[in-house]
Amino acid sequence: MVDHGGPVLATSTTYDIWWGSGFPSDAQWAIAHELDGFTGSSYLGIAGQYMRGTAISTAYARTPVLDPSAPPNSSPKVQTIVNEVARFYPNPAAGSVFFVFVSNKPSGANFCGWHSPGTINGTPVEVAYVLNWASGCDPLLATDLHANTLSAGTRAYADTTAHEFMESVTDPRISAWYDKNGQEIGDKCNFVYSAPVLLSNGTSWQIQEEWSNAIGGCQQQ
Repeated sequence: MVDHGGPVLATSTTYDIWWGSGFPSDAQWAIAHELDGFTGSSYLGIAGQYMRGTAISTAYARTPVLDPSAPPNSSPKVQTIVNEVARFYPNPAAGSVFFVFVSNKPSGANFCGWHSPGTINGTPVEVAYVLNWASGCDPLLATDLHANTLSAGTRAYADTTAHEFMESVTDPRISAWYDKNGQEIGDKCNFVYSAPVLLSNGTSWQIQEEWSNAIGGCQQQ
């Protein structure tokens, strides 16, 4: 990947918003553990090489929000997701990364999620939109240590969360680290897996590898 000089997010705090109803029963519990487990993990450490010499860190806010209203039936614009975040966090702190998990798969959507910069009351934030598409986004690997305990939908949420989180910190304003084709740290290794990743809180996950300039290839942890 090439450094285009834009800001990176060496210090971040993650938040989760659950928009809709009918989520997998294990989703909120699992994602909370995943976001918490990124803190101090070797997986997060892969992104450290892109921080230009600053140590990387993250923390999970542990304040999940449930919005039972219906999410958009068509693929939303970035501002729609920013507005949803602003309903609950009108005065966010700098370094906030907001994951908005929706209970549906909008018509015509052929992606698992995306991330984008936004602004709320003058504060730059990062938002990630993660849709419910188990059949298209579940890693479906036998090596998944959670294969017999987590639902397919939750495994899909978890993999997409890892992808969008790592891109949110290495390329938060879509102006920092990406290759000549516009691919970011997660895009270059999308759906590439090896052994399950052990996070810092002792939980293990089948989440994708991320691109490492240091080794010139995809890296798991």
